[in-house]
Amino acid sequence: MLTRSDLSQGAYLRLKTPRLGKPIGLIGAVYTLGTDQAGDWYFQLRFLNPPRGTRIRAGSQWSLNLHENDLEHFERIDTWDQVRQLLRESQPPKKPRTEEMKLPAYMRGNADLNQLRLFEDF
Repeated sequence: MLTRSDLSQGAYLRLKTPRLGKPIGLIGAVYTLGTDQAGDWYFQLRFLNPPRGTRIRAGSQWSLNLHENDLEHFERIDTWDQVRQLLRESQPPKKPRTEEMKLPAYMRGNADLNQLRLFEDF
C-alpha cells in the first residue's frame, strides 16, 4: 500500500479500483502535493489516458484533490517504460473506416418532391 512518503511530484500512479466515476487502469502523474487551508494533506493527478467521454463537453484531464485515504486505490508505476506499455495496452481499438462515405442529406437526391429547391437552375 502506498504512503505519503512514497509520492513525489512526477510519480506515476495507476488506479486499481473504480473510483469517483473513473475506470480501472487509469494512469496519472502526480502534479501537485501539498496541504489545503484546513491543514489536510492532498495530491492531484494529471491523467495520461483520460477516458473518452460520452458527454458533449470534454472530460477533464485533472483529478480532484485526493487525500491520504485515497492512496489505497492506487498502485505506483516505477518506470516510464512500464507506463508506455500500459498506455499502449489500454487504448481502445479504432473503429475501421468504411470505404464508402455517406453523402450529406442535400446531396443524396431523396428529398421530398414538394420541397423548395433554392440552388438549381430551372
